[in-house]
Amino acid sequence: TPTISGNAGVAGATLSYNDGGPQTATADGSGNYSFTVSYDWSGTVTPSLTGYTFTPPNRTYSNVTANQTSQDYTANAITPTISGNAGVAGATLSYNDGGPQTATADGSGNYSFTVSYNWSGTVTPSQTGYTFTPPNRTYSNVLANQTSQDYVANAITPTISGNAGVAGATLSYNDGGPQTATADGSGNYSFTVTYNWSGTVTPSLTGYTFTPPNRTYSNVTAN
Repeated sequence: TPTISGNAGVAGATLSYNDGGPQTATADGSGNYSFTVSYDWSGTVTPSLTGYTFTPPNRTYSNVTANQTSQDYTANAITPTISGNAGVAGATLSYNDGGPQTATADGSGNYSFTVSYNWSGTVTPSQTGYTFTPPNRTYSNVLANQTSQDYVANAITPTISGNAGVAGATLSYNDGGPQTATADGSGNYSFTVTYNWSGTVTPSLTGYTFTPPNRTYSNVTAN
């Protein structure tokens, strides 16, 4: 009864073959395996283990009359890919896979990362100055690639508001260029600025001076 032996590439792999009926052998903790076959046996041995592919995918034998040693395989872990668009360049995608992990969206907002086979967890996008829709995505027992896992990035635009003291006053400021807002009939005004904006707002109206003459803001991140 010649012996077929080698290393399957991963502990616990099953080697399946037929010798007078379906047979299996199991690789030990180091991936080593060994089994005997009938004299002059011909057949195919196929390694398998959930979460892995193997190279070669199998080995075929013909008229085995002597031991077959070093019948090795390479076990390739299946690592499904999660990919999509985060909605903004440079967004960070945070998740946990054997420990905290992150992936970063490219200049077009696209991202891609791999996870362990059968992974379950939550992916959360983040970027200073933005909220995201949805705020995160939860996955369960991922066995295949997950594509088009997109988010919409919503820029946070803090509001500056108040009362100018007189109807029709103009509030002038610079935010990527000269901007103005106009107070309503009660003198109330409101406008948004980019996240972390710094600058000066100056009210004006013919025939009036204002106290204070202007207001200066630094690194505005909230209304």
